[in-house]
Amino acid sequence: HNGPSHPELLDYLADEFASHSFDLKQLMSWIVLSEPYSLSSRTIESNAVDDPLLGESPKFTHFYLRQMTAEQLYESLLVATQAHKSRGSFEEQEELKNKWLQQFITAFGTDEGDETTTFNGTIPQTLMMFNGEMIKQAVELKEGSFLAEIAASPKLSAPRKFEYLFLAGLSRRPNRIEVRAANQLLDTHSRPTVPTSRGDGRWNESQSKEEAEDPVAATLQDMWWAILNSNEFILVH
Repeated sequence: HNGPSHPELLDYLADEFASHSFDLKQLMSWIVLSEPYSLSSRTIESNAVDDPLLGESPKFTHFYLRQMTAEQLYESLLVATQAHKSRGSFEEQEELKNKWLQQFITAFGTDEGDETTTFNGTIPQTLMMFNGEMIKQAVELKEGSFLAEIAASPKLSAPRKFEYLFLAGLSRRPNRIEVRAANQLLDTHSRPTVPTSRGDGRWNESQSKEEAEDPVAATLQDMWWAILNSNEFILVH
């Protein structure tokens, strides 16, 4: 293992930790309230090369992006989507959670059969995030899920519903580009279905009747899927 980049800091923390009767809450408070911990992950020209992954010693001029562990990603999806609550009883919900957790363990496994620690974009991991059972359940409008609650709310306008998705998934409001993309997507879902060549008005395979009847809900589904699969959701920043 590589030695610590700042041994003096670790020694100081160890001494302070001992002098405070090994108070774990105090130790965590020092860490999360420290200046390096509160820095933005955005880089500028002067600190773009400050990246330990490039072999540089960390200078802590910005927060270093890191990938979530399998457990962190699973729990984040569960909390954000409340997808498991679309099932009936508590026992059914717990059974579903355990089933999804096993799927995560399988997707994060290596060829040797052990478990990796991070989401690193392997084919099984990507397929799981794109079209896995948990994601599919999360973007369906089944009663009990977060998305269904937002989509069905009569008190929220379409822009407010879009905003709620960003706040729930990314802890921020959408920027202008994202608002424009959402409006364009809503416009696409609002267009009437193109009739068949015989002019009988039957529905295309590419658009269900339910989607055409509720373009806002269809837009929310697409947006929620995109948010859950974004780097901003998956990476710790």
